[in-house]
Amino acid sequence: MMILKQVSVFLESRKGKLAPVLQHLADRGVNLRALMLAETDRFGILRFIADDADAALAAVQELGNTARISEVVGIEVPDRPGGLAEIMAIFDDTDVSIEYLYAELASGGDSALLVFKFDPADRALELLAAAGMAR
Repeated sequence: MMILKQVSVFLESRKGKLAPVLQHLADRGVNLRALMLAETDRFGILRFIADDADAALAAVQELGNTARISEVVGIEVPDRPGGLAEIMAIFDDTDVSIEYLYAELASGGDSALLVFKFDPADRALELLAAAGMAR
């Protein structure tokens, strides 16, 4: 398990708003490792893990977007049936909720990196450590 810096970018929920952000990140040499896009009627939230979160934040802000960095938890999960279920079972009968999760863009082996946003995060980290998932 590892603590990761996630960049969240708020975008208008209109056609053509995502591609320029992604192109600008590419132009600035920022490589995306994992991402998700969520939307409502009025706005979308692009969340991603980049190889350099600070450079990514600066790049999206250059375009005038509202963005921020937050901490999330990355967990290597066995890439096999039931791998995610085993992680989820750690939180059965606890006060921890999973606000969202998403996966890395490319996997290079027999595990996949999943990105979790927990509430409360400190309690989730305690439970993961107790389950043998060291930092």
